[in-house]
Amino acid sequence: MNGRTWRYAAGAAVAVVVGAGVITAIAVGVATAAPHQAPLAARPAGTVVIGGKTYPHATLSIATYPDSMFGLRGAGGGAHPDWVSYSNDNLVVPANTAVTVTVRQYDSGGSLNNAYFGHVVGTVGGTEAVDGKTVRSVPADEVGHTFTLRAIATDAPPLYLNVPLPAVAGNAPNSVHIGYGDYPTPNIVTFTFLTKGPGTYQWNCEYPCGNSVAGFGGAMSTYGYMSGTLTVK
Repeated sequence: MNGRTWRYAAGAAVAVVVGAGVITAIAVGVATAAPHQAPLAARPAGTVVIGGKTYPHATLSIATYPDSMFGLRGAGGGAHPDWVSYSNDNLVVPANTAVTVTVRQYDSGGSLNNAYFGHVVGTVGGTEAVDGKTVRSVPADEVGHTFTLRAIATDAPPLYLNVPLPAVAGNAPNSVHIGYGDYPTPNIVTFTFLTKGPGTYQWNCEYPCGNSVAGFGGAMSTYGYMSGTLTVK
């Protein structure tokens, strides 16, 4: 991705052998870590009517990058400047609320290990908007990352999301300067989901964009990069 596609190709080649078991193992492993970034809280945005019912409404904006040079970790990109990264790993949203998330997706991509993760699951209407167009899925070979959210504790109300983020073309020119990095024009993805009572959830990416076994090591299994938590308060 933007000069780093060798990592992804290597991970994908191994992934066809390892399969979904690795995904489950990684999800369990990162759940024991603690987010190290300052909380990013959703902002109140009035109310919204969904299915004839009025909900409090809140909004949250995050981004995905092909490296860690977007400014969060300083001029050198931190300990792993070439690791793919979400903009924040510690998300906080209110309970019993409709939360609209905007994701600016600056990274390219490839093929998922499991085409299931190309489908939108758990959002209002089972859809997402990609640059303003409503879709229910993204082709499995055109995904850059996913935002996949699941409960990690028995005291958290059931909540599951899978939102595929379409890849930016691998040959797209860099047109945006953020922090200390240059990036292409992003794909902008928006989706809305309904929270329930308080609880803590884990989220991660299910596209094999890391290193090590099947592409699910390194950035994929490390909070602060492609894994994090969402706390409902």
